[in-house]
Amino acid sequence: MTCGSNAGRLTAVTTQLVEDPLAERAAAAAAAAGVSVRELESVDEMAAADGVLAEIWGGDAQLALPSNQQPVSLLRAFAHTGNYLAGAWREKELVGVSVGFAWGSPAEAKLHSHISGVTDGWQGRGVGFALKLHQKNWAATRGYVGITWSFDPLVRRNAWFNLMKLGATVEAYHPHFYGLMDDGLNAGDDSDRCLVSWPIGGGRRQAGQVDPAGAVALLLEGAAGEPVVSEPTGDPGAVYLCQVPLDVVELRRDDPALARRWRLALRDTMGTAVQAGWVATGITREGCYVLVNGGTP
Repeated sequence: MTCGSNAGRLTAVTTQLVEDPLAERAAAAAAAAGVSVRELESVDEMAAADGVLAEIWGGDAQLALPSNQQPVSLLRAFAHTGNYLAGAWREKELVGVSVGFAWGSPAEAKLHSHISGVTDGWQGRGVGFALKLHQKNWAATRGYVGITWSFDPLVRRNAWFNLMKLGATVEAYHPHFYGLMDDGLNAGDDSDRCLVSWPIGGGRRQAGQVDPAGAVALLLEGAAGEPVVSEPTGDPGAVYLCQVPLDVVELRRDDPALARRWRLALRDTMGTAVQAGWVATGITREGCYVLVNGGTP
């Protein structure tokens, strides 16, 4: 399927801002997901968080959160020094975890969300959304100006959640960011990551429409599922489209060589465009990133 084939339009994030009562939205999201989201405090709770991370990433949680073989101790230190450590609970069962730490200057402090995950049985039920809104409210009450995190740009469902559900913006593309990773989700692939920015204050982004007329497709999925690359125009006002496969995690398992071709193609197209000043403000239902120069649709 080509980009923008549904009704001939591309769904993307606009810069329109709406009122954002964070505490109320966070509470409503948790209630809708059927969970309670709160900070983790005891060592037992942190041990449970370590177990959740290990379950999600398919092995020892230290692969996702290195800690000299003591992940629970690291989580305890994070929480004790004022960093973000929260979990989503369904009664006594921990079903989601999020960990973040501060960075930036004192006047422009941001929270970096290092790792967040939801267990298999609770994915797709709004738990991740509830965690992110709790995180945003937590950061806002402590004076942070924004939240950042990284994600694999080939994972379409995460891109949709980050850009369309939350309204974050891709502002950087880092090839092989973490080096080799051996966990169950990333093994056998380069760890390319996009850095997204989610501002706090001044309202929140709202989904809108972008007319695809004149947009240039840098990367599309071919008839056999292969990446098809085109050259950029050189026009500073160009809107670029970069498509990603439906499920790269499954593709890595079934056809590692093809998954590798997609990794390199996205790095050469989207990665190059972002490094040249384009930002991704949205992604279509067909998996096409919408890239605009300087973040102005």
